[in-house]
Formats: sequence, structure tokens, C-alpha cells
Amino acid sequence: MKSVDDTLLLSDNPAELHALLAAERQRRKQAEADLAAMRVASRIPHLNPNPIIRLSSTGELLFANPAAARLADELLATGPSRVRPQLVQAALQTLRTGEPLQRELQANGQHFLLFAVPVLEEGFALLYLTDVTARWQAEQETREQRKLYETILAHLPAVVTVLDADQRYSYINTYAGDSETERQARLGTNFADRCAAKGLPAALAARRRRLFERAVSSRLPVSWEEHWPGCSDAAACYWLCSYHPVFGAGGELQMVLNYGFDITSRREAEERTRQSEGQVQAQQAFTNLVLDLNPNLIWVRDAEGNTKFENAEMKAMRERIRHLAGTATMEAALDIEVLKTSALTDLDVLKSGKQNINIASVKLGNGEVRWFQTVRCPMVLANGTTQVLGVSTDITALKQAQQEAEAAALARENFLANMSHEIRTPLNGVLGMTSLLAKTTLNEQQRSYTAIIQHSGRHLLNVVNDVLDMAKITSGKLELEQSVFNLCDSMGKAAHPLVMQAQEKGIRVVGTLLRDSCPLPWVVGDSYRLNQVLINLLSNAIKFTPAGGTVAVGGYFVSETEDTLTTEFRVTDSGIGIAPDKLENIFQEFTQAYADTTRQFGGTGLGLSISRALVAQMGGRLTVQSQPGQGSSFSFVTTLPKASAEARQKAMEPVALVQEASVRGRRVLLVEDNAVNREVAQLLLEGHGVVVDEAASGLEALELFEECRYDAVLMDIQMPGMNGLEATARIRTHYDPVKAATPILALTANAFRADAEKYAAAGMNDTLPKPFDEAELLGKLAALMAGGAPLTAASPALAATSEPAATATAPHAEPAPEATEDAAPLYDLVLLSQTAHGSTAFMNRILTSFHSNTPGSVGDLRAAQTMADWPAAAAVAHKLRPSLRLLGAASLLPCMAVLESESSSELERQTAALELAAGLEALLRVLPQKLDS
Repeated sequence: MKSVDDTLLLSDNPAELHALLAAERQRRKQAEADLAAMRVASRIPHLNPNPIIRLSSTGELLFANPAAARLADELLATGPSRVRPQLVQAALQTLRTGEPLQRELQANGQHFLLFAVPVLEEGFALLYLTDVTARWQAEQETREQRKLYETILAHLPAVVTVLDADQRYSYINTYAGDSETERQARLGTNFADRCAAKGLPAALAARRRRLFERAVSSRLPVSWEEHWPGCSDAAACYWLCSYHPVFGAGGELQMVLNYGFDITSRREAEERTRQSEGQVQAQQAFTNLVLDLNPNLIWVRDAEGNTKFENAEMKAMRERIRHLAGTATMEAALDIEVLKTSALTDLDVLKSGKQNINIASVKLGNGEVRWFQTVRCPMVLANGTTQVLGVSTDITALKQAQQEAEAAALARENFLANMSHEIRTPLNGVLGMTSLLAKTTLNEQQRSYTAIIQHSGRHLLNVVNDVLDMAKITSGKLELEQSVFNLCDSMGKAAHPLVMQAQEKGIRVVGTLLRDSCPLPWVVGDSYRLNQVLINLLSNAIKFTPAGGTVAVGGYFVSETEDTLTTEFRVTDSGIGIAPDKLENIFQEFTQAYADTTRQFGGTGLGLSISRALVAQMGGRLTVQSQPGQGSSFSFVTTLPKASAEARQKAMEPVALVQEASVRGRRVLLVEDNAVNREVAQLLLEGHGVVVDEAASGLEALELFEECRYDAVLMDIQMPGMNGLEATARIRTHYDPVKAATPILALTANAFRADAEKYAAAGMNDTLPKPFDEAELLGKLAALMAGGAPLTAASPALAATSEPAATATAPHAEPAPEATEDAAPLYDLVLLSQTAHGSTAFMNRILTSFHSNTPGSVGDLRAAQTMADWPAAAAVAHKLRPSLRLLGAASLLPCMAVLESESSSELERQTAALELAAGLEALLRVLPQKLDS
């Protein structure tokens, strides 16, 4: 075949040559255009956003466009892959069959639609992947949403079906009651088919068709009730049905929702209600009769206070109140406050929705007072509104009985208080004089007589204490202290004197220490009352055990938690024992096991009843096991809070001993109407260097108080004329604030805690019950004079704490300057506030007086320091001490102690005087002159 060039060389015809050249140009242009098109077409796979892959018949990757880069990497990788086998399998299958194939593929978190096309002549397959992730997610959401809707429809308490335009079922929920197979079989049928299958009247289907057409034509829901006759008891007979047509955006009918609610139970209930109307009316008449015969006042009021119902008794009471008062209505006869309180109580019941019980009195027109206990409760009506139902019970007789009982209890308490006073007052003289007598030179017989008097006096005091303890227990006024103590040590010390007593009687005593089973028995509780129980049990064991017998006393660990310790204490004797029928009697008040017990062994019969009550109040129980002639075993178990490590450490700190010098040289005013008691107290105090002025009445005490300054006042409570409380009130309102703050110690024969609280509220600093112990009297006096907490005496050496008794901030007081690491606050108004009992006026008088008088004292102090007149400096310090103690100026007290001490050196006095003067001036600068009320 000749080429175009050869043809041109052979031809000599110009026209032919020209035509050949034109044709050649045209072919070249077409070739160039085809080449350009092929170049453009070759770019399409690279620009395609969907992956395109070409695989050989052996699964080798021949081509992958950029969109298939991740898939290509997985095809080229050698590790395990879930995608590579699927792609290779698709390529091989389409080459093997020679037909394109289509399938879904998930790769790298995406969903693809895979088309595999075979190119048999070239021996490779083209794989086209279209990303359908968004479509898959939408379909998934649609499936989940459909599943949710189907779940909701399946659990609806109604039959739900979906009908097409020809009333054929396209959906039936599970509430229809058919099985899944039956529901599937019903799809495509209509209600007429259903009626034929169930044997229902054809009229039901005809009616439904008319209602269906009405709903579609009106485009509104249609509801109706339907009765299926001849149904069994287990099948629904009455239905509440409705059609809800659903139209598309173009107005075409898409579906009709059909709901069917089973109302068989409701219709049957309505029928029963109609049949029982006569019974209901009879029941209502019976209820009204019961309410009218009820002796209580029964009424109902609405939220506006309008009366909606009253029984016959309430109507009668309303009429009686109105008639006696001569008013038109009952409300006009009642006090306005009574009506207001009743309305507010009704409102509270309506708001809270809770029952309310209150007691109120109503005064009738004839002066008679009736008491009613009213129970109010909310009553919710069928329409949802709430009214108040009230039942008022006439408790006038009960109230009178209560008042009589309270009067009797008050009379008993007054009797016990008077008895306590009348016995303790002379007993104080007996024991006090006997104690003083025992300090004199006596022969053996006189010492014996004195000991007998002391023993008899203490026995009488124990009897009085037992009676008072039982009175406190029965009246609910016995309170337990809460202090930190070592349970083993406390009980051991309490038992020690009785052990010695038993040994003197010839009784062998064996013991088991609680510490043996519980190494750290530190608890918080009332050690005195626990000791009282143990002493009672041990005293009884010794009393009823003859010489040669044995008494065993022990403490035992029971259990513990992180916060509590449970222990048992047991006292066992080999004494006379108790008969089984007498075991419970011994715990009753004023009761002994046998009629002649008191005559043979003594006692009031109160010890065990008091002990059981004390143990019960501590959360434990006192038990007994005994056999006549074989002895008895008493035990009690208590659970007490554990003491913290800090509290144990503080309790174990050694306390400072109060020397006789704490009270020596001090001047006190003794106010006591009993001459013997005055003499006892005077002799006791003067024996320790205390200067005592006596007053036999409150008025005489006030006269002496005006004439002299006292470091403390010992104030009796019950005195003829002006009693101790009135005298205290007069002292606390004295114009001189320093004298008004003089410590006052109440001397009382009343042993109730409420009495002590009453004395404290009256302005007294502390209370000392009669008959008092000499050490206890000195301890409390020393504590009051030092401004600290009352001292207690565990032995002839008095113990004291150096910390103030209270740490609360003073009311209305400005805060004291904060302490640094090296300096304490210059003042603390806690004691002043306590002394003033919250009276800001009293506190301001003290502050004003201090600011007015102290500058002169500072001048006197500096003059005494310049002249080295140390007696004068000591006098200034002594005069300032009560005021500084009252103001909590603790940092200045050491300087005054140096100035008042006779053993201080010249240099110490000089330094103390300078520091005290400077400290007083600094205190005047920061101490407020007035507190806000």
C-alpha cells in the first residue's frame, strides 16, 4: 500500500495532488482532536471523587485513581485485611463469569456501592466504588426510627392499624392479640374480611366504610363506639374507635390511621354503677347517720374558708356557741385570734398536703372554757380540688386531768425541793460542825462519837440523794454529763473505798481490770453516774455477803467500732441470794426483795431502781442472775463514744494545784440566814486565811456590799424577806461596774440542775449544793476569784484548769486584736458578756468606767514606780485585777502577780510596773468605749 507521500510523487495531476493534501490535513486534524479528547478522557479517572481500581486476573493492582489511594495501600499491604479479599474476589468473579456484578462494601469506616466490570480481551477488571455512606446512615436512622415507632406502637394499650385508600390493612400492631403469622396474613385484607372470619355482623363493616369515607372527605378525625355482640368474657366487647386520615404535601391520601381502645371494663363498671345507685344512696344515708352520731365535731372547709359539710355534733356546737353569746353567727362569738389561727392552720394543711394536729381552747358565752384537739388533713376531691377535713375531739376533761397532774407534779417537786432544803440545811451544820470538831484535840471515845455522827450524817445525805435522784428520773429531769475519762481508772477509784470496807468486814474481794481486755478504755460520758451504778451494786454485794464470803467485781471488753466502745461490768457475790419470783421486784422503787431487808440490812430500796434507770438512760441494760443461798450476779453493758486522741491528751495533762494562797487574804461576804451554817462556813474559810463578813438576810448583805469591796459573795438562796436571787439582781445592777461584776457563788440545798440553771440566769457565777465539802468550797472560791472555771477536788489537794470556761465571742462586741505568734490578744470580752447575760447596757457601763478610771490608775502606778513605793504599786494592781479579769486582759495578769508578790525582787517589780503601765495604755487604745446594741 502506498503512502500519501508516494502517491504525491507518482501523480502529476495538480488537482489530484491538492485533493490528496487536503484529505491528509483533515486526517491529521482529526487525529490531533482524537488525541486531545483521549488526553481529557485519561484525566477523568484521576479527577473522579469515587475510587476506581483495575485488577488483573491474578488480583494484581494495575491502576488506582487518587480517590482509591487508601484502598490501594491496603491491596499492596501484606498484613491481614478485610477489604483486600473482597476486592480481589469481586474482580476474579466478574472475569470468571464475564458479567458485571454489584455489591455493597464497607472499608475504612465508609460504605461503598461496588460495580465490577470485566475487560476480558485485556484480562483485567475495573472496580468502580461509589461512596454511599451518607445514604447508608440515613437508611440506618430511618430503620432505627421505624423500629422505635414500631416499638411504641407495639406497647400502646390500643389496637393500631394503618389502612390504605381501599381500607386494606398495611400495618397491625401487636396489641391486636393475633400472632405474628396471623397479622401478616391479615395484611392486604379489610375489615369486612375480619368480620367474616370472626363471625361479626356485616353491618359493622358497612358502618366502618361510611365512617372511613366521612373521615377522608372531611379530612378530619372521626370517632365512634362499637359493640361486638356475642363475645366471650375474655374478649373485648366494647371499643372506642377513630379514623385519622393522613394526606401528602400534594393533597393526596397517603394512609388512614385506625385506633381501637378496649372500653369493655369501663362500660361494665358504668353498668354496675347504674345497678348499684340504690345501694350507693343507702350507703350514703348510713354514712351520714354514722357521722351525725359521732360525738366528735366533724367538718369540711374549702380553700376560701367556706364550710362544705358539718355533722350534727358540729351543728349543735355552732348553735350553742351562737346562742350563749347572743350573736347571729358562731364566728361573731369567737375571738378574732382564734379564727385567724384556725384559718392559717387550714391554709398550712392545703399548702403542705400534710396532716396537722393542734390543741386550742374556746371560751363560751357563759365563761366556760372547752378544750379541743383538732386533726386536720387534706381531702382531694374527684375534680382535683383540695379541701380541709377536720375532726375536733372535746378533751376538756382530759385537759383538766392533765392540769391536775401537772399541779400534783409541781407540788411534788416543790415538796422535794423544800424537803431537800429543810434536811440539807441542818445537815450541812451537822456535818460541817462535826468536821470542825474532828480537827480539834479529842480522846478516843470522842473521836468514836464524832465518827458515828459523820457516818450517820452521810447516810442521811445518801438517803436524800437517792430520793432526789428518783424524783429526777421519774420527772425526766436527770441529765447526763459528757466528759472525757478513763473508764477503767474511774471505776477502779470508785470501787476502792468499798473494797476496803469489804475487807474490814472480812469479805474477800477479787477483781478483773477492764484494762486487761481493753488497753485504751478512754470514752466520753458521765463518769459520776457510771460510778454511782457500780457503787450501788458493790455496796449491795458487800451488804448481803456475810464475813468469810467473796465478792468479785470486773470490767470486760465486749466489742468496739470506729467510734464506740462496748463494755460490761459485773459484780458477783456469795451472799444470801434472791428468789426467782423476787428478781423483778428488786428494781421497783422503795422495794426490797424481802419485807425484813430494810430492818436487817438498811437501805431505802431505791439503789437498784436508780441504777437500772441510769443504765437505761445510757443505752444499756442492768440484769441479774441469782439463786437463794448461792449469791447474786449483777451486770450491765454500756456503749459509749470513744474519746479522740486530742481529748485523751488534754485529759491526761497534769493540772495545777491550788494552794491555800489562792484564797488567803481574800475578803468574802457570806450571806446565810441559818446561824449554824454561817458559823460552819466562817470557821472553814477563816481556817484558810479568808476574811469573812456575815449577813443574815438579803437586805443586810446589800448594806455590807455598799460599804466594802469583796472578792466574792457566798449567797444562800432561800432566805426570809429578800431571797438570794433578788439580792443577786440588785448587786448586778450596782452603779459601780466593778462591784457589779463581783463573783457570786450560790449556796443551795436544792439539788436539781434546773435550779442551777435558774441561778445562772439570775446572774450567779456558780452553784455549791449543801452540805458542801470543805475542799469543794475552797476550789470553787479560788476558781471564781481567778476568773477561771470552777475547781473540783478529787482529793484534799484542789485541782484547777488554767483555761477560761467559755470560748464564745461576746455578743455585739468588736473583735479583739488578733494574736500573732508572739503576742496574745489584748482583751477578750467573753467573761464580760457572760457576766452581763447579754446586756449591752451593762457591758457599756463597764467599758466606760474602765476608760474613765484607768488613766488615773496608770498615773498612780508610774508614780509608785518612780518612788519605788511597791506597796502602793501592789494596791493599784490589786484594784485593777477584777476589771482586767472581766475584760479578758490575760497578758497583764503576770505583771500584777509580780507586783503583788512579796517575794519579787526590786528589778522584777520595776520591770513589771513599766510593762503593766505600757500594757494598760495599749489596752485603752484598742478597747472599745461602747458596743453596738
